[in-house]
Amino acid sequence: MTEFVDATLFGRQVELTAIESALRDSSSAGVVVEGDMGMGKTALASEIHRRRGGGEIWVRGDRVLQRVPYGAFGLYVDLNADSNDLLVRVVNVFRNSSEATPVVFVDDAHELDESSLSTLSQLATEGNIKIVATLRPPVDDSPRPFSDLVADHVLDQVTLGALSMSDFSAMIEHHLGGIVSQGARDVVDFQSGRVPGKVIELLRYTRRKRRLLERQGVWLLDGLDLDYDERARDVTRLHLSRYCEQQRAALELVILGGEVEVGIMLAAGLGEAADTLVAAGELGLVQDGVRSYAAIENHSSKTIRYTVPVGRSREMFDFVDRFDDSPSERARMLRADWSLSCGARISAQDFVDAARIAVRLGEWQRALRILNELSTDGMAAHELLDLGQLYCDVNKVPIGLDVLAQAVEKACCTSVVLEVFAVWMFRDFHRDSPPLGIEDFRSALNRLETRGPCHESKGMDAERARQLIDMLFANRWESLSDGSKELRRWASEADVPDGLRLCIGLNKAVKELELGRSEDALRALAEVEGQAGNVGTAYLLYVMLKTRALLQEDRADEASDLLAEVISYDLAYFAARSGPADLMWTRIHVERGEMAAATRTSFAAVEALDYWNQNQFLLLALAEAEHMAVLSGNLAAADDFDARYLALPDSNAYIEIRRAAVLRLAARAKSTEDPAYREEMRTLLCDSEDDASHEIAAMIRIELFRHFGEYDAEAMATLGKVGAGRDCRLLGELGPALRDRDEDALATVAKSMETRMPDMAERCLAMARSGGHRSNGAGSGGPETGTHSAGGSLTGRERQISRLIVAGMTNAEIADELGVAVRTVEGHTYRMYRKLDISSRDQVAEALEKVQPNL
Repeated sequence: MTEFVDATLFGRQVELTAIESALRDSSSAGVVVEGDMGMGKTALASEIHRRRGGGEIWVRGDRVLQRVPYGAFGLYVDLNADSNDLLVRVVNVFRNSSEATPVVFVDDAHELDESSLSTLSQLATEGNIKIVATLRPPVDDSPRPFSDLVADHVLDQVTLGALSMSDFSAMIEHHLGGIVSQGARDVVDFQSGRVPGKVIELLRYTRRKRRLLERQGVWLLDGLDLDYDERARDVTRLHLSRYCEQQRAALELVILGGEVEVGIMLAAGLGEAADTLVAAGELGLVQDGVRSYAAIENHSSKTIRYTVPVGRSREMFDFVDRFDDSPSERARMLRADWSLSCGARISAQDFVDAARIAVRLGEWQRALRILNELSTDGMAAHELLDLGQLYCDVNKVPIGLDVLAQAVEKACCTSVVLEVFAVWMFRDFHRDSPPLGIEDFRSALNRLETRGPCHESKGMDAERARQLIDMLFANRWESLSDGSKELRRWASEADVPDGLRLCIGLNKAVKELELGRSEDALRALAEVEGQAGNVGTAYLLYVMLKTRALLQEDRADEASDLLAEVISYDLAYFAARSGPADLMWTRIHVERGEMAAATRTSFAAVEALDYWNQNQFLLLALAEAEHMAVLSGNLAAADDFDARYLALPDSNAYIEIRRAAVLRLAARAKSTEDPAYREEMRTLLCDSEDDASHEIAAMIRIELFRHFGEYDAEAMATLGKVGAGRDCRLLGELGPALRDRDEDALATVAKSMETRMPDMAERCLAMARSGGHRSNGAGSGGPETGTHSAGGSLTGRERQISRLIVAGMTNAEIADELGVAVRTVEGHTYRMYRKLDISSRDQVAEALEKVQPNL
C-alpha cells in the first residue's frame, strides 16, 4: 500500500459514493477501481475500509509473490504448510468472517497470483463475497484482472483520472498551508499532471530542496533550473518500469532528440515499440511533412533527459546525427541541449541559434544552459540583445543590464540601440545601473552618426533615434499612456524596430482602456500580435492587457481561457508568468463573485511580482491587493500594501497608473474614513473627465457610489452616453435610475451587479426599498445630484477654481496658477456654474456663501 503522510482525499467524492453504492447494491458483487500509478486507488480503498470499521479482509498483489499460489493471502494462511488443503484454508478465511457476505479489499490486483485471482473471481460470481479491487491498467492490450466480471456486470467499475483544477488547488493549499501563487501551482500541475500521488511526492521534493519559497504567507516558485534529487527521479523510474526494454529505449531516443523521423526509428529497430508508446499517449506522431515521433513534455520527459547514462546518451546522439534529417526548431533546440549533456560537439553558431530559439519559445533556463558554453566576446550585438533580455526575464537583471551594455557598445545600427533602450526603460526603474545609463545610448548614437552603420541598414537614422530616446527619457508624462498620440506617430514610421513598436502598441492599448474603448484596445493588441511572438516580459504584458480588454467586453470565458494557456514549461517562465497571471485571475474571480479567491490571488500577485522584480506591474498589483484587503476586512494587510505602494520609486513606466490610483484611494478612503482621500478621488475624476478618460472616470464614480453613496446622477447618465466600456454602460443604467428614483430600474441594476459587486447591488436595493417610486407611477421625483447639496458636490479642482475666481483671477491666470490648459479651467468652470445654478463669474461669491457649510 502506498504510504501517505496526509490521508485527506480531494476530488474523489463521486468515486467514494460509487464504491459505497456498489457495496450496498444486492445485485453487485463489488467494484473494480482502475487508475494509473499515483491516482489514489489505494487511498480510496483505504478510506472505504476505514469507514467500514477497518476490520475487513485486506489482501494485495505483489510482484515477488506473483508466482506463489495464493501468495496474496500470505498474511492470513501459512503458505509453507501442507499445500493440499491450502485452498480450503483460504476459503475458511472468508467463512470465519462475521459478515454474511464478507467484503474483501484487493489492492494492486494487477499483481495477483493466478490462484488468488481465480478463487476471488469464483467466490464473487457465486455471491459469497464482495470485492473492492484496485488495479493499474496495462500498457498493451493484455487482459485485466476481473475484466470478465466487469464485462458481465458482476462487478462495477470506477476509473480514476487526474484531479480537476479546483480540487488540485485545494489539495496543494491544504498540504502547503497559506496562499499558493500561480507559478507554484503551474509547476506542480505540469510536473505531476494533477495525479494525487505525484503531487504529494513533488511537494515532498520541494520541501527537501526548498524549491518553493514562502513570503508573507504566499508560496512562490524559485524559478531556478531543474535539479531533481534521486528520490524525485525514482518516481519517474517507477513509472517507466512497466515498459519493456525496447519501449524504454524508444522513449529515451525520442525525448532526447525532440523529434525523430519514423525512418530513423525503424533503422534503430524501435518502430513497433514507438507505435505502442504513441497508443499509450507517451509519444506524439507528427504528420506534417516527414512523419516523425515527437516528445511530449511532462515530468517524465524532463527527468529522462537528466537520468539517461552519458555513454548510452552519446551513442544515441551519434546514431541520430548520422542521418540527414530536417528537425523542427524545437527539436534543433533540444538536440543542442542534448549535445551538452552527452559531450557531443556542434558548432558555436548552432549553439547560438538554438539558444535564440529557446528564448523565443520561452525555454529560458535551457537557453542559459546552452549559452553558458559560449563567451559573450564573440557574440554580435543582436545576439547580446537577446541574451541580455533573457537574463532580465529570468530575474537576473544586473547581469542582463551588463550584457545589454555590451550590446549597446557593439551596436552596428540604431535598431539595436532602440531595442535595448526599451528593455532598459522598463527594467532599470531607478535609472542607476552602473553599466548602462542614458549617456551610453547617446554615445552609441553619436558613434553611429559619425561612422555610419556597420552594415547596410534600413533602420532609423541616428538623429531621429536620439529624438525618440530623449522624448521617452524626459519622463514628462505621469504615465506613458499620456504620450499615446505622440508615440503612435513614431509607431507609424517603418524604421521603428519591432521591439519598440510592440511597446508603443501596448501603450496604445493601455490608453484605449483608460478611454473606455476596449474594442479599440483589442484592435491595438491585434496589430502587434506578431511582434509579441517572443515569450518575454512584453508578451506577459500583452496577455494581461488582452485579458483586461476581454473582461471589459464581458468575455470572461475567453479571458480565463487565455490565462489558462501555457506556452512554455520552463521554470523561470512559470515564475515570471506567476505575478501577472495572479493579477488577472483576481479580476476574473471578482467577475465570478469568488471574493475569497480574488483576495488570495491579489496577495499572491504582489509577492510574485516583487520577488521577480517586475516593477512595472507592481504598482497596480499593490493597489489591487490593498483594495481586496479592505473589502475582505483585513485592514492590517491593507496598511502594509499601502506602505509598500508609497515606497515605490517614481516612474512613468508603471502599467495602468490611474487605475492603480483609483483603487488605492478608494481603499484608503474606506479603511481610514479620511475625507482627504475622497477629495483626491474627486480631483482625479475631474482630470479624467478633462482628458476624456471615460473608463477611469466611470471607475471613480462607481467607487464613490459603491462605498460612500456619493453620486451625480446626471454625470453618470452622461458617461453612459459616450458608448465606452462596460462601466460606462453600467452608469448609463444607474444614473437615470438614481435620478428618477426608479425602484424597478434600481432593482435591475442590483441584479446585474450581485455577483461582481454585491455591496453595490445591496446599496441599489436599499435605495429602492427606501421609498423610490416606480417609473410608471405618479410623476417624476426630479433630478438627483447625489447625497450632497449642490455646493457639496463640487470637486476639489472646482473648489480651487471657485476661490480663485472670487479672488479676481481670469481663466488664463487660473490656468497658469494650476499648471493646466485654459480649456481645462473653462470646462471646470462650466460644470461648477451648473452645480451652483449660476450663469456668471460675479455670482460665484454669493453662491459659495450659501453653500459654505458644505465646502
